[in-house]
Amino acid sequence: MSFVPRSLQRWPVVAVVLVATLAPAAASAQAPSPTPPPPRLPFQDELDLQTNAGVVQGSGARAFGMGGAFLARADDATAASWNPAGLSYLRHPEVTFVLIDARLGDEKTGTSGSLVENDQRHGRAPDFAALTYPFSVGSTSGAAQLSFQRVLSFDNTRTIEEPDRTRRIDSNGGFDVLALGSGWQVTRGLRVGATLNRWLNGYDQRVEVPAPRTVPTRQNSDFRISGWNVNLGLIWSPWESLNLGAVFKTGLTADASLQRSRVDFFQSTVDGSVVQTTNAYGRDDLTIRIPGAAGVGASWRPRSNLTISLDYTRARWSTGQIHNFFTLPRTEPDQPPPTPKPPNDFFPSLPYPTLIKDVEQQDTSQLRAGVEYVVIKNRLKWPIRAGYFTDGQYFQAATGGAPTFHAFTVGTGLIVGPFLFDVAYLHETGSYLSIDPVDGNLLSNNVKASRVYASVIYRHPRRP
Repeated sequence: MSFVPRSLQRWPVVAVVLVATLAPAAASAQAPSPTPPPPRLPFQDELDLQTNAGVVQGSGARAFGMGGAFLARADDATAASWNPAGLSYLRHPEVTFVLIDARLGDEKTGTSGSLVENDQRHGRAPDFAALTYPFSVGSTSGAAQLSFQRVLSFDNTRTIEEPDRTRRIDSNGGFDVLALGSGWQVTRGLRVGATLNRWLNGYDQRVEVPAPRTVPTRQNSDFRISGWNVNLGLIWSPWESLNLGAVFKTGLTADASLQRSRVDFFQSTVDGSVVQTTNAYGRDDLTIRIPGAAGVGASWRPRSNLTISLDYTRARWSTGQIHNFFTLPRTEPDQPPPTPKPPNDFFPSLPYPTLIKDVEQQDTSQLRAGVEYVVIKNRLKWPIRAGYFTDGQYFQAATGGAPTFHAFTVGTGLIVGPFLFDVAYLHETGSYLSIDPVDGNLLSNNVKASRVYASVIYRHPRRP
């Protein structure tokens, strides 16, 4: 294989060593003794990224049908979200749209087995959209793409049921990326690609908390971000049946703004009437650090209708930070509205997204494996996909280590003329111990999440 530079000939060995050494370490990291974290910040921020901590992962029903093991097999329009080098596989103009429907449940039980909290959420949102156009320059071929991806979605309705009350949180929006990308086949066996990503938008959230245990309150927040980062990728094929892929996503330091308002309802002890107080505050000098991430993968196609893939990715959530963050104190009756002040309401620096002071976040890792088998009979092509992955979390359990969740996926597709339809189902579970911030007792958390991805691709039948 003389067309492959000597420096790249060592790359498969490096990839194998990385997968073999880093993955077991990530899966077995546990601290031996309990180290209870301090209480969370107030309930104004009932948002977290459980089951979605792998920012290196992309989108698409075909990819997730294979467990997300797509870094070395990214050969459709969603390649920009996984490995932009895969855009070089496209030979026809394409229009792509992906929709996601997600559910997450977290049941917390006490040491006696009694239910302490049942946290359920459901959301549906656009996940990815793209316009892709192939081109060639001399003997070099490639494709250019303009794409949208909701990297972190906060589109959901959330209900937190406790024995004596029910809290409701409605969130809309997400951290979105508009990307301009391109992938090139520079030699027979080497493909490279990059995307320039503009992060924008954000979310708004409404929280309603009834009595008892606190004054009934209704709170609203609006959080917006803007910033830039870059994705770089390559795919090397030392043999026609084997692809080796690598991707690196730079970290993002984004400008952010946060606006909060709240209404609190006090019941008079004299005549039982309800006194309503308000408060509002905003800042536009926040900054947020979303971590960089990297991944390697291999994809083997022993037969034309069979593909087997394996990926390992790691995201540096230990570097996640938010600066100038604040919560909004309530206004007491007959008192002026207070402004957020340190140390209770204003925080120059906090880990993100845990928002827990003095507790280090954990780097996260994912090991993903998948298979695709295409049933071919006459003119029928029917793909059947399945996959599995481990999903390391960024937060600490009561034992001091970060929990690891596990997921199984299945998927299939259909080709009708120039249209490609794909669907995938993902089921993820995990369990860990946490500390009840009210009484300090141990809680058993059982997490179940499911996601359905539906993709539609229109592929223009003629090449440009």
